[in-house]
Amino acid sequence: MTRTLRRLGIAVVASLAMTAVGTSTASASPFFHSEFAGIVLTGQASAEGIAMTTDAGELECETVKLSGSQGAMTTTTMTLVPKFEGCAFDNESTAVTVNGCAFTFHLEEQTEPIEARMGIECPFAGGRIEIDANECTITIPAQTPRKSVTFTNEGTEKTRSFIADVNVSGLHYVEHGAGCANQTVTTENGTFTGHLTITGEDSEAHHVGIWVA
Repeated sequence: MTRTLRRLGIAVVASLAMTAVGTSTASASPFFHSEFAGIVLTGQASAEGIAMTTDAGELECETVKLSGSQGAMTTTTMTLVPKFEGCAFDNESTAVTVNGCAFTFHLEEQTEPIEARMGIECPFAGGRIEIDANECTITIPAQTPRKSVTFTNEGTEKTRSFIADVNVSGLHYVEHGAGCANQTVTTENGTFTGHLTITGEDSEAHHVGIWVA
């Protein structure tokens, strides 16, 4: 009887140990890494640019430049301020004003593929990104992170960088003006897509290796 209980106890302990290892592996948290602390982050959209869809129409920009910093060598969040250039809304030239608002990337607890949610933070209450479309101004307020962004590492050593493949849906926006489809109504079906290459630099603009793992 005692020998049987002992065998049962060993089996239970072994089973719990295996379960713990499996759980630890499944919930592993990836990090944004850099070669050293206190680096400058820069980014730019690929040649295809970026696009955002709304009920009022579609915004397309040839160039989006990103800027930010990373204080620690490892972090699970990254904040980048965008600058939109060469933009058109339904093929009409338009301006996008960010008012200091930034994209935030929050890594998910998983290993493959490495994904994040993207949110928007603004430096003051009521802050928003503004799209000056034809007879319709679209404002995009600060909002909680939404799915999804997939990261791919590229390069080696100091040339390491990563690509953010952005395919985010459910963005909130408000339309203002006679040419809007849903004037003054908060709509929650905005999408944002694009491919962003993100790199690291030191204070003298020398490339610093960054990666996600």
